[in-house]
Amino acid sequence: MSYFDKGKNQKERLDFVIKWANFVRSHPDEEWSRQQKVLINSQIKGAKKQLLSLKEYLSIKRVHRVE
Repeated sequence: MSYFDKGKNQKERLDFVIKWANFVRSHPDEEWSRQQKVLINSQIKGAKKQLLSLKEYLSIKRVHRVE
């Protein structure tokens, strides 16, 4: 049994993309690019903390596969 609603997830993603595109169009480059920098840097920092071997990564991916 899966609690993942693919349709709902897809709609939420599309709504966010539209919202972000409108924000980018209506704000100066300096403002939204600064926010992107914070997001990207935090993702990189988090990824560096979670270094996994290929075997560990594939094991996790196999266990959490969404079908």
